[in-house]
Amino acid sequence: MGVITTGTAYEPLAEYFQSIKPGEDVLIEYTSNEPIHVFFHLLLEHLRRNGIPVIIVDELDHLHILRTQLKLAGVDTELIDTANVIKIGGVLNIGNVLGRIDLSKEFPIRKKHYEEALKKVSADYTVRLVLGFDKVLAMHEMNRKDLEALFGYMMRPHLGDERRTTVYFINTELLGERTLKELREHASRVLNIRLKEKSIVIKVIKSPNISEYGKEMKSGTECSI
Repeated sequence: MGVITTGTAYEPLAEYFQSIKPGEDVLIEYTSNEPIHVFFHLLLEHLRRNGIPVIIVDELDHLHILRTQLKLAGVDTELIDTANVIKIGGVLNIGNVLGRIDLSKEFPIRKKHYEEALKKVSADYTVRLVLGFDKVLAMHEMNRKDLEALFGYMMRPHLGDERRTTVYFINTELLGERTLKELREHASRVLNIRLKEKSIVIKVIKSPNISEYGKEMKSGTECSI
């Protein structure tokens, strides 16, 4: 069985992520064909190395998918197994589950339960890695009123809150163009992830800094399977 080596991918990638400011919402865009599990693990490694508290928001059991893909690739999943996790929908317990949010509940109740779970983390600042939000968005795409409520209760109030930075992992193939454009408009940064010549390439689509538009970075990590 081959192994994905996550090695020393920290120079350009780590330097860039250190420039992201508290209060930002960052979109990580990818397609179904990209090895997003590798990038996710690289990001977890970077945050652990820098002592930054992490909360994984696992929507509809997407964390289980990434964890399984990493295990199949021969990668140690300790970073996931010991992470603080908030479950939104889904049934599979991965990591240290702090709380659950029922997707059948109204948005104000979802928001209340989400904030109650966050209070269990004793940290002044956290990075929240949100997985599977694209699937939840897709559930509401046909009802624009519900979609607006989802943005209004679960996203916009947190933008600019300097107690956290939120990173949304979004599979662009699961969403309609209008919803994707609204997400990009909301976010402070949009990064596109793709595999090129066995390296993870990150391209800046949107940034608070105009000079960064179009910038590309390689992780320096080779994926050998």
